[in-house]
Amino acid sequence: MPTHPILIAGGGIAGVASALSLVRNGRASHVFEKAEAFETVGAGLQIGPNAVRALKYLDVWDTLAASAFAPPAIFIRDGHSGRLLQEIRLGIEFERRFGEPYRVIHRADLLTGLVERARMHSAIELKTGAEVMRFADKGGYVEIETRSGRVRGEALLGADGIRSVIRQTLAADGPPVRHSEVLFRALTTFDTPMPERLAGITLWLCRQGHVVHYPVRGGKALNVVAAAVKSPWPGEDWSAPADRQEVMAHFSKIHEDLFQVLAVSSRWLKWAAADRGPTAWSRNRVTLVGDAAHAALPYLAQGAAMALEDSVALSLCAQRSDTIAAAFSAYEALRKPRTQRMAVESRRLGRIYHAKGLLRVVRNEILRLTDQARFVDRLAWIYNYDPGARSGAQN
Repeated sequence: MPTHPILIAGGGIAGVASALSLVRNGRASHVFEKAEAFETVGAGLQIGPNAVRALKYLDVWDTLAASAFAPPAIFIRDGHSGRLLQEIRLGIEFERRFGEPYRVIHRADLLTGLVERARMHSAIELKTGAEVMRFADKGGYVEIETRSGRVRGEALLGADGIRSVIRQTLAADGPPVRHSEVLFRALTTFDTPMPERLAGITLWLCRQGHVVHYPVRGGKALNVVAAAVKSPWPGEDWSAPADRQEVMAHFSKIHEDLFQVLAVSSRWLKWAAADRGPTAWSRNRVTLVGDAAHAALPYLAQGAAMALEDSVALSLCAQRSDTIAAAFSAYEALRKPRTQRMAVESRRLGRIYHAKGLLRVVRNEILRLTDQARFVDRLAWIYNYDPGARSGAQN
């Protein structure tokens, strides 16, 4: 067995999940998180059947299930008229169709579950306040540099997000690609029972924007994300505080139900919509996982799922390969087609979501007239995927 651990730059979902997957085949790892504590902030995540499969592989689903919320359906509505355009019921039939349930969860609850499981393994060492600033592949090992010194490892995983330092050294392909949308996020806690009309995942399609909301924290909080098309994000910053008035300014003549959702929170966070173009992920003893490898726009709600799938695929490829370099090469070949498709489809979906004029009218009619079973079948390429299958293929 290797004498050095796998080094992982980044203690988010991708990094901690990768440590958990690698320990399944006996590989020790050290996770380096630049923050002083593992993230306890954030908002909601959608966990489809493919993500549930990955979490089961990591042996954390049973723990997380209690923190997840089971929405009854996904409702797609016109943001101006309020008309219901499509409904995807997420009950027994959906679970039977895809083999696993559909859930929503707070990001902090998911990461906390992963971290708690990782702490149960003596082969996983979690380090906070430890930013990986640079690295060097020495041929027989990798050496990283943090503020507290240098560390050697068998290999390095760059799990340090869309603005990955590891990626910049590995690929030198510049910053993420910014898009014209600005994204807003709010999380509101309810002291009284949440209204039943907010129990599902609701997607509102507006002219030049969209809003999605759903409950988290056992139905005690409402996660709201709004995307608005405007001029590209100014300056070098990636996020900033926002308020209710700024959000409302982007959504005019909207339905009263949507107005009430946007009005419920006075404090918002905004950030620049961005993704990553394709590049080579792996070189000898270094590879990328999660957003560092393939960040996509969030419109398919698959960012966390892709990171979880990556971690499973990485473990299986390491188990089946003679060298770590061969494992990383196989992992990249396995994951790249799916993640590239996710990025392309997310961009396309943004154009559809934000349509106006005649295109909006046509879109609404297509959604309204499409049979639910046929609509769900179009999602099979996402939800049927089994990251633990030998080929990584869909069922």
